[in-house]
Amino acid sequence: MSKRTLFLIFALFLITFVLLLLAFYQPSNTKPVQKTTATVEQPAGQTVLSFGNPSVSTPSSVFALNYSLPVTISTGENKVTAVQLELQYDPNILTDIEVVPGPFFANPQILLNQIDIKAGRISYALGLGQDEKATTGSGTVANITFSVKSKLPEKTAIIFLPKTLVTAEGISGSALKRTNVGQFLVGISNSTPSAAVNR
Repeated sequence: MSKRTLFLIFALFLITFVLLLLAFYQPSNTKPVQKTTATVEQPAGQTVLSFGNPSVSTPSSVFALNYSLPVTISTGENKVTAVQLELQYDPNILTDIEVVPGPFFANPQILLNQIDIKAGRISYALGLGQDEKATTGSGTVANITFSVKSKLPEKTAIIFLPKTLVTAEGISGSALKRTNVGQFLVGISNSTPSAAVNR
């Protein structure tokens, strides 16, 4: 192969390389566009669930005391649509557990009502009735009724479990801000039924 042929091959290779560089290189004279997204601030969860004062009814028998315990709600600015109560109690002390809706929702719809008497676990959910508007304010969302196995004074507690939640308009997660533990003294002391709550 002659020198001239080698020179032509080299020149063609060099021109091809330069053309490829020009094809892939695109200088940009514009500044990069910064994307700004407007963040919509969601309302914060302000709802508090707690236990009211338990009331004692006249003993139905020599062996049992009957109690009624209100579960209260305070919504703050939240417009509440449903409440799910996940509660734990001591099944060795409390028995005959029942949960019924309170007057907080005008026409409540029961969504879940499960009581595990062996584990001492309550799963209870209720929400707005048909054509009902979201509710704000304070009131009793549910009432827990139970009996006590022993007549002797005894401390016990009902606690809110982490799966307890509150749904409200405009909030994607739970609107629940906090819960309070209900600790009670149950039984008969000096022939008088007692019911006291400590928060």
